[in-house]
Amino acid sequence: MAYSDNFPQRPIFSLDAANAGRLDPRMTFSRADTPPTYAAPSAVHYWSNEKHLSSENLFLQSSDFDTTWFSQGLTSRTGGQTDPSGGTDGFTLLEDSAATFHRISQDVTAAGELALTVYAKRNAGSRYLNLTITTSASSTNAGLATFDLAGGATHTSNGASSTLTNLSATQTASGNGYYKCVFKATASAAVAANISLSDVATPASNNYGLVYYTGDGTSSIDIAFASLSTTGATDYNATTTQIHRAYAPTLKSVTTAGQPRFEYDPATDGQSMGILIEGQSQNLFAYSDDFANQWTKTRTLASESAAVGPTGALDADLIYADGTAADSHFLYSSCTVTAASHTFSVYAKFAGVQYIQLQHRVTGAGSAQFDLVNGTYVAYNATGAMEPVGNGWYRCSVTETQSAGTAFARIWLMGGSGVGDYNWDGDSYSGVLLYGAQYEQNSFPSSLISSNGSATTRAAEQLSVATADIGYTGGPFTIVSETAGGQGYYPRAFTLTNGNLSNRVVVYRDSSSASGSTNWLAYCESDGSFQGALTIPSSASAGKLAVSYNTNDVSVCASGGTVATDSSAVISDALTTLRIGTNYIGAEQLNGHCKRIAIYNEALSDSNLQAVTS
Repeated sequence: MAYSDNFPQRPIFSLDAANAGRLDPRMTFSRADTPPTYAAPSAVHYWSNEKHLSSENLFLQSSDFDTTWFSQGLTSRTGGQTDPSGGTDGFTLLEDSAATFHRISQDVTAAGELALTVYAKRNAGSRYLNLTITTSASSTNAGLATFDLAGGATHTSNGASSTLTNLSATQTASGNGYYKCVFKATASAAVAANISLSDVATPASNNYGLVYYTGDGTSSIDIAFASLSTTGATDYNATTTQIHRAYAPTLKSVTTAGQPRFEYDPATDGQSMGILIEGQSQNLFAYSDDFANQWTKTRTLASESAAVGPTGALDADLIYADGTAADSHFLYSSCTVTAASHTFSVYAKFAGVQYIQLQHRVTGAGSAQFDLVNGTYVAYNATGAMEPVGNGWYRCSVTETQSAGTAFARIWLMGGSGVGDYNWDGDSYSGVLLYGAQYEQNSFPSSLISSNGSATTRAAEQLSVATADIGYTGGPFTIVSETAGGQGYYPRAFTLTNGNLSNRVVVYRDSSSASGSTNWLAYCESDGSFQGALTIPSSASAGKLAVSYNTNDVSVCASGGTVATDSSAVISDALTTLRIGTNYIGAEQLNGHCKRIAIYNEALSDSNLQAVTS
């Protein structure tokens, strides 16, 4: 649509928050990041335009040890054995009777915080599992971890390596008799990784971290699900002919107090969303991230810091079902609530369990069930939402009105049939990855507020500019904004005001519990006199909104659609401040994003309103 000849060449003020990523120096932004009253900067999060290494497995054929893997001192490698999850991806390694190393290995180009993870159990005989990381051909650059597959203590040794440090080993019982065996080390050079058998619990390894002994030709171990990561993560990502390496958007905390949050959509590979303007909210959970130690678990187990979470740090916990058969598997936390709408949210990722259910209640049972493989959900007596945030992670949320009292928030691991499948056979292996639980008095999930020991409050945000600083002196004008979101209590797109109710022009969603299905409304008062309230036609899902005030009338338009007019509205006097995303006193926040906003020093025609909002 072409602009008419009298369309202004440029606005007197323009904020392009989606492209510039910064504020005009004439503008004022504030958010009180001041503990203990409000959350510290480290607890206030936003989606950045950065990506991080989200998951990794540098082994090829991670569950097929008969191909790709080099073999020595083994009579056979036999697949099709029961694996920890009850499948058939286990492999039996049967040693021969030679005096040699009894092993399989892969050369891998890797350095960093290495985590070598293998699931293993005894098959025949009483052999131990050895995991070895060798950083070069040098005789001193090797580390060894030995695991007692009867459940005894682990053992580590190092060949005085300067390139392999911080050795540690952990062994955790898993499904079908397996142990999850993890060997961690910091490496500064490329490595070779060995999986081998040992005849003793504390072997005297040779200079390459390998154990030399005479086999008996009958002893064997079963192994499954091998992985090697450079992030320290121990979650399993299967591979065949290619390694696994995946990147994801980064959920960052602000660096400094009061830092504006320019966000990028994690679901669209980093498309700019503009500046986030949110109201005050409190995470009522005392612990948002420590599921392993601070949440109560019922027939579930936890592996702390098992995977890289949405922040890019090793801060996601693995929660998995224990071996209890035909029963429920869940974890929960609780907090005190007042009678109001509350939202329970958490970041979750598939790790063997496809379905989870979020439920929170004082009385009643509102819940939503989420499919972590297909990204779909079903809500029951509540409102649900599911937001993809990269590499299989979703932010799952459920909203319902609570009565006053103690609310219990539960995360159920559901059985394979999904809906209603609470009672199923646990396997001590299958689970979900979790990060960032939040419980807040809101009708929607706001941005993550981290808590560690007590409920934590994020302060409200304000953004404004003085009209005297941008050249507006009164008279006809047009404001055009591009706004995304708008949730909660009468959320404001913008307000032109003199700081009181008597003189103002405001555009807001017309509901005390607004959502993306609520239309926007333009409202005007002049010297305390009501001048007009126009619902902007077809504006619920609109991005671009325009309001034009002339001497005696107002016109509104959204997304190039129908222009609505009121011919009896008088322009308010002494409008001193443009507030973006708030009302006349900096409250009733947008709870969404402002991409762009501009003021023209004239009232645009109907055709031009349609043009600028198309």
